[in-house]
Amino acid sequence: MRRRGIGVGAASLAATCAIVAAGCGGSSGGPVTLNLLGPLDPGGTNTKAAKECSDQSKGQFVIKQAPVANSADASRELIVRRLAAGDKNIDIINMDTIWTPEFAEAGWLRQLTGSEEADALQDVLDGPKASVQWKNKTYAIPLNTNVQLLWYRKDLVPKPPETWDEMIAMAKKLPAGEGNILEQGQKYEGYVVWFNNLVASAGGTIVNAEGRPTLGPPAVKAAQIIKDVATSGRSDPSLSTAQEDPSRLAFEQGHGAFLLNWPYVYAAARTDAESSPVTKKVFENMGYARWPGVNPGQPSKVSIGGANLGIPKTGKNPALATKAALCMTSAKWQAQEAINEGLPPVTNATYDDPAVRKVYPFADLLREQLKDSVVRPATPSYSDVTLAIQSSLHPPAGINPQKSIDTLRDRLNILADGGMY
Repeated sequence: MRRRGIGVGAASLAATCAIVAAGCGGSSGGPVTLNLLGPLDPGGTNTKAAKECSDQSKGQFVIKQAPVANSADASRELIVRRLAAGDKNIDIINMDTIWTPEFAEAGWLRQLTGSEEADALQDVLDGPKASVQWKNKTYAIPLNTNVQLLWYRKDLVPKPPETWDEMIAMAKKLPAGEGNILEQGQKYEGYVVWFNNLVASAGGTIVNAEGRPTLGPPAVKAAQIIKDVATSGRSDPSLSTAQEDPSRLAFEQGHGAFLLNWPYVYAAARTDAESSPVTKKVFENMGYARWPGVNPGQPSKVSIGGANLGIPKTGKNPALATKAALCMTSAKWQAQEAINEGLPPVTNATYDDPAVRKVYPFADLLREQLKDSVVRPATPSYSDVTLAIQSSLHPPAGINPQKSIDTLRDRLNILADGGMY
């Protein structure tokens, strides 16, 4: 399978460099330095990819990584400022999947067409594919992806629940503390993921492409479920301040029967089980299943996570940067990111790689959920939409389902009209 190679097209790139010499190297005729703005992988996989792809370019380019802030919000703010100012020193951006509509609508990203688009989307699952597109055009290259699963204690639960109502009922049959449902309820992006998962699973949406609210009965049902979990007596006492890692650690310590979280929690529990007898017991009984649905008989639809590589129009050589990004997202690096970094691949075939399946015994389940996944509200005004959701539906225990959704609808309309609430 030819996908995202660096060798194909080298002659045409060389010709381009000959014509546009100033854009293809320094005054000495050396390789172009392509600045990649984004996080460094803890296991060093993207650093290795950058070096190997630079070496394979045979002197055309060198990829230089520039780390960003640990906070996704802080990173976005920095990148937005630089792009809006026409910064010519950003060539590749490691983008959150939710940034595509905003950056594309602003005219900051190079659109991929023709063979570049075909190469970028070859064998890519529908969920990751949707995350790089805006108004039926492709503006980034899928890098990695993610969806949440249900993790549960097989020694406490005879079979995984298929719906949230069923899960709450199961939890109530277990002792308080031991039977907890562990979710992310802090007023932050993870909370929006929970709400969006529930709305989509109930058959609804939050906004349209213009940012106008499309809230209806599915949103009210979603708000009711969050309220039910928070007031069930089977949520963690810290639900309103819980993020992904604290809920993971609570599960590892035996403080819950159900955990809704990303796939990294499996590898983390496996590692922690080596030094903790309590976690060892939890890991040995750690089951996984599809994220629970809302309506009986209707499979869940969950929010896609992950990252993409976008190419700013103002970079030194956008065409060359695209070639570099395609190389860094090739089949080899898809597998290495999955194995070494716990970042699920975007390509279908990678889930059949024996080395990947060894690390992801739930590979087929993950792929199945990715095929049905949804993006978080696809709108250029997403940064405002997410804040409106957070402020209207927090804290979880204080939700009045219909009233809270009415408030959210009003705020979204104000934002769509260009105002501030």
